[in-house]
Amino acid sequence: MTVIAFPVRPTGDPQRRAADPELSAFVTANAGSGKTKTLIDRVARLLLAGAKPEKVLCVTYTKAAASEMQRRLFDALGGWSVQPDADLAAELKRLDGGARDGAALSQARSLFAQALETPGGLKIQTIHAFCEKLLKRFPLEAGVPPRFRVMDDSASAAVAAAARGAVARHALETQGDVAEAYARMSVALDFQTFQDMFTGFETRRGELKAFFDRHGGLDGAVGWVWRAVDVARGSDPQALADEAMAAANLETYRRAARALEGGGKRDQNNAGRFTALVRAPSLAGALKIFFNEDGEGDAAKWVETSVRLKADPTLQHLMLAEQARLEAARTRLRAAAIAQETAYVLVLAAAYLAAYAEEKRYAGALDFADLIEKTCHLLRDRPAAAWVLYKLDGGIDHILVDEAQDTAPDQWKIVDALTEEFFSGAGVRGDARVRDLFVVGDEKQSIYSFQGARPDLLLRKF
Repeated sequence: MTVIAFPVRPTGDPQRRAADPELSAFVTANAGSGKTKTLIDRVARLLLAGAKPEKVLCVTYTKAAASEMQRRLFDALGGWSVQPDADLAAELKRLDGGARDGAALSQARSLFAQALETPGGLKIQTIHAFCEKLLKRFPLEAGVPPRFRVMDDSASAAVAAAARGAVARHALETQGDVAEAYARMSVALDFQTFQDMFTGFETRRGELKAFFDRHGGLDGAVGWVWRAVDVARGSDPQALADEAMAAANLETYRRAARALEGGGKRDQNNAGRFTALVRAPSLAGALKIFFNEDGEGDAAKWVETSVRLKADPTLQHLMLAEQARLEAARTRLRAAAIAQETAYVLVLAAAYLAAYAEEKRYAGALDFADLIEKTCHLLRDRPAAAWVLYKLDGGIDHILVDEAQDTAPDQWKIVDALTEEFFSGAGVRGDARVRDLFVVGDEKQSIYSFQGARPDLLLRKF
C-alpha cells in the first residue's frame, strides 16, 4: 500500500496512517490489500474525532460499492454500541492506537444512533447520486427543472434508440449534409460498425459536445479537421486523383513501356501496365506500378534496379521524379479521404447530439452524463459558482473518494472544485475544525474506461 499524506507524519502502519482523520491522503494499493477497510476506518475515526455525520461526503463509482461501504460502516458502529467496555476499548485502540476512558467509550457507542438519525443519512453515495442531490438543491443556478427526474438505464436506452431513429428519418426524408453523410457512411461501413459508431456518439456525448463548443460548432469543427490534414476544405478525393493523373506525362509512360518490353518478367509486366495506363489513365493504376500491389508501403526499388531503365539514365531520372510526384499525390489523397470521412462522422455526431437532446427534452429527464456535465458547469463555469460553493462549503468538511481509478476527468473537476474551497478564499476557516481529502484506488483495477474513466489521472493527482 502506497500512502501520500499531507502534512507529513512519521512513518508507521500505512493503513493506520492513511486512516488518520487529521491528514489529507492519497492511497494506492493492489486488490485485496484493504483499501476499502482503510476508508471505512477513516470514516469511523472521523466520527470518533467529533466530525458530524452530515459533514462527511464519501463518493464511489457504483451503487453496489456505496451500499457495501455503508453496510460495513454500520456493522462496525453497531458492534461498538453493544460491546462491553473492555472489548470496545481494545477495538478502538487497534483502530487508532489511543486509550479511552468511560466517557469516550460512551461517546463511541452513541455514534451508531447519530449516524442513523442524521437527516438524509450519511453521505456515502455514487458521484451521480451526489450530483443529483446538488442539482436539486440549486436547480435555478444549474439551469435545470426543479423537479427533474433521472433516467434509468432502460429509459436512456429508449432515448438513444429514438435519437438514432430521428437521425435516420432526417437522412431519408430530407436532402443536405446529414442525408449525404448517412448515405456515405452506411455504405462505407458494415452494419455492426455503423451501429457501433452511434454507440460511440452516445458514450462520448460530453467529449463531442466539448469538441464542438471548442471549435465554434459543427462548421468550425469540420474546418479544423481539413486544416489539420493541410488540404483545402471540401477537396474531393476523386477530383484530386484526376488532377494528379492530368499532370502525368503520358509520353514518359510510352517511353518506359518501349524500354521495358525486352526485359525480364517484371519489366515485361510493367511494360504492359504502362501501355494500359496510357490508354486509360488512372491514379490507382499508376500507384500499382510504382508501389506495392495494394499501393501501400515506401517507394518501390524497381525503378532504381531495372537494367533497362539504367541503360537510359534520362528516362530513369524521369521515372524517379514521377514516382516521387505520385507518392506526394497519394499522401494528399489519403489526407483528403480521411478528412472527408471525419467530416461525415462529425455531421452525423452533431445530428445525433441534437436529436438526443430533443428526445430527452420530450422525456423531461436528465441522464447520468447530464448530472456530471451540469454539476461541473454549476461548480466551475457559471457566474453563480462562487455562491454555490460558498453555500456548499458550509456543509462538507471531509471528502473521501473510493475507487478513484474509475473517476472520469469531469468527475475529477467536481472533486477539485469542492476541495479547492477547503484551502482557499472564503473556504478558509479560523476555527480548529479539520478539513481533509482522502483518495483511494488502484489504476490497475480500472474496468470502466468505456464510460470515460482515466486511471492515469489518479497518479497525476498525487
